[in-house]
Amino acid sequence: MPVLSIPEDKPKIMFYAAMMWVQNFGFFLMYFMMYKSIPDPEGGECTNLRFWVGLFALDCFVESFVCIWMGMGGYTDDGVLFPVMWILHLLVALPYCVSTVTIPLAIYSDDGKACRELASAPLYPLVPVYWTHATLFNVYVWMMLSVTYYSFVKPTFFAKEGYRNVGG
Repeated sequence: MPVLSIPEDKPKIMFYAAMMWVQNFGFFLMYFMMYKSIPDPEGGECTNLRFWVGLFALDCFVESFVCIWMGMGGYTDDGVLFPVMWILHLLVALPYCVSTVTIPLAIYSDDGKACRELASAPLYPLVPVYWTHATLFNVYVWMMLSVTYYSFVKPTFFAKEGYRNVGG
C-alpha cells in the first residue's frame, strides 16, 4: 500500500489522529469510572451492563494507541505501519460499533434499569456519557476517513503526477 502524504497534509493527519486519541481515551476514562460504580448484586441484574461497559472501556483504551500509530504511519509515510494499523484499527473498531448498540440495550433493559437504580448516584452519568458517545460516533468515523484520505487516497489518486514520482 503506497503511503506518501503530501507535506501540507501532514499537520492534518496528526491533528485528526490526536483528536481520535482524545475521544478514545476520554471514553475509556468515562466508561471505566462507570464500570467501577456498577454494583454486583446477588440477582445478577448488573451482569450484562457491566460486561458491555467494561468491554467498551477496554476497547477504547486499545483504540487510543492504534489510532495514534495509524496517524504516525500516515505522517511518516510508512508503507507497513499505516496499512497494518489501519486494518488493526478496523478490527478494534468492531467491538466499538457493537458496543454502541449493546450499551443502550443494556442500559434501558429491565435489568439495566434495576442496576442503575441500585447503584444510584454513581451511575447517573452513564446515560449522558452514552449519548455523548453515540453523538460523537459519526465525528470519529469522519476523523478516521480523513486520516485515510490524507495518508493514502489523496496522494495515491488525486496528487499531481510529479508529486507521486518523488522519491521513487
